[in-house]
Amino acid sequence: MSITTLAKMKPILSITFFLTLFFSCTQPEGFKEPEDSIDAGREFVRAVLDGDYEKANLYILENDEDKSLFERYKTYTKKQPRQEKLQLKSASIIINKVEKLNDSTSIINFSNSYSMKPMDLKVILSNKKWRVDFSYTFAENTSIK
Repeated sequence: MSITTLAKMKPILSITFFLTLFFSCTQPEGFKEPEDSIDAGREFVRAVLDGDYEKANLYILENDEDKSLFERYKTYTKKQPRQEKLQLKSASIIINKVEKLNDSTSIINFSNSYSMKPMDLKVILSNKKWRVDFSYTFAENTSIK
């Protein structure tokens, strides 16, 4: 390559480097956009079981109700005994059933190998991104205060 060609490419390389750096710093390590509803549900549940609430929060729908409810849930779970948190972190996710309601909504019935309690998780396609409708699963859970 000639010096002229390199000089012309320098602004493009600088912008590419900046964008790569910016986007890698705005998302926690290990976050990836889900390809489908099952990916979104599984990644969300895994992050919650691991206690990685920053990552889990990225899979939540962007609305006040879901964000507020998730904050209450985080506060509640952070008070759990250390041993229980460790058991949840080592738990496996068990997908019991996936009900595809339409092209943009699925209900995933899951449990984990620690509690074995079946739960439903609603995942929807919002702004071309798969996100968890947290209020669907936890709005009726009065133990989260």
